[in-house]
Amino acid sequence: MTLTAQLLAVLIALLLSLPVAGAQDGSVRLEPATDGRAWVLSADLEPPRTPRLEDAVMKGVPLHFVVEIELLRPRWYWRDQRVAQASSRVRLTYHALAREFRVTRDEGPSTLHESFEAALAGVVQVRNWRINPGEAIAPGDYLVQARIRLDATQLPRALQVDALTNRDWNPQVEWTRANFTLPPTPTNAR
Repeated sequence: MTLTAQLLAVLIALLLSLPVAGAQDGSVRLEPATDGRAWVLSADLEPPRTPRLEDAVMKGVPLHFVVEIELLRPRWYWRDQRVAQASSRVRLTYHALAREFRVTRDEGPSTLHESFEAALAGVVQVRNWRINPGEAIAPGDYLVQARIRLDATQLPRALQVDALTNRDWNPQVEWTRANFTLPPTPTNAR
């Protein structure tokens, strides 16, 4: 078997292993919106969890998180092409008198939680987030990646200096990724 035939066999095996549209891994789901001009993302992200964060919020320090989403088109000859990106802010606070945690998103109402763990789970759940790429997306293979991170610039000034050098304040959170394929539709098939 020649090298070209071997490469072709590997390429075919990789293409057959790619999931179809709507069949991503369990933590990130991306589906076309009903109007066909945008995408709707739902995800369960990995939370940045350290004892220092819980201690700070219990002492009344509000924590601001940034949720980042990127829609990429993989390219073998260059870096992946960014088709769309979006970000949103989430605020986590603790009310000592009511003994409850409040999660407030840029879009949508606040939610109340009884424990830090439940509140953190509420922070990392992204549901029905509309991503508009600005132009029509061509059929093909895509990668969606999402992550959540602490926005240390929103901490009180005294804590910002410590947050720059201490990993307990700003844990590294990896991107959660999922591949999907947009099949051609009768309107864009040739």
